[in-house]
Amino acid sequence: MAYLDRLSARGDRLPGCRPALRALGRRYPLGVVTNGIDRVQRSRLAASGIAPFFETVVTSQGCGYAKPDPRILHVALDALGVAPRHAVYVGDDPVVDAAAARAAGVPFVWMDRGDVVRGARPRRRVRSLRELPGLL
Repeated sequence: MAYLDRLSARGDRLPGCRPALRALGRRYPLGVVTNGIDRVQRSRLAASGIAPFFETVVTSQGCGYAKPDPRILHVALDALGVAPRHAVYVGDDPVVDAAAARAAGVPFVWMDRGDVVRGARPRRRVRSLRELPGLL
């Protein structure tokens, strides 16, 4: 329990996160989809100061589905009122996130943070969140 409490308090952000979310949020409804514990993920978003940018937060614990099951993305799309073909899913796992997006019919953009990747690399990728507004 102490571990989850400490994790919940962490508000880590990638460089350029706030300006990218601000720019994207002016043009698109934004949501979070995560394989995680509901209270932990929501607390982390709040601690990071970026929770207000998102119209919906869907956790695997909260909806009962985990990526790569595409239903977790469909829960978020339904909450946002967006059709899969009009959405983009940005994820940092080129295998699990890409598989969920593909199965849900949602274009995928890989957030490549320089980790070693085995297998095929997704075609669309960014190395920084600052690249996203220009890509979309």
